[in-house]
Amino acid sequence: MARFDWWVYMILALPGLFLSGMNWAIYIHNKRGKKWVSGVPLIGGLWIAAAALLSPCKWLAMAGLADPGVWLLLAALTAAFIPSRREQQKNRKAK
Repeated sequence: MARFDWWVYMILALPGLFLSGMNWAIYIHNKRGKKWVSGVPLIGGLWIAAAALLSPCKWLAMAGLADPGVWLLLAALTAAFIPSRREQQKNRKAK
């Protein structure tokens, strides 16, 4: 595989940086406001990771984890297995 200058990999990563920045803006908006707006989950982080894996510095792929969509997906997946406080209170009252 041919090695390019660093700016080629930065151009490849720019759409991912834009999408990740938008996810951060949406995440901050959701924390401040009462209206929930959905972001573009994981795409920015995956794009950054893919561009970094094409570059000679493979460890830069960890920057894809900075996208909040990655962490929100993990939180959503684990929330299905952890009972909420309301469910715990209902179970206590039922006993």
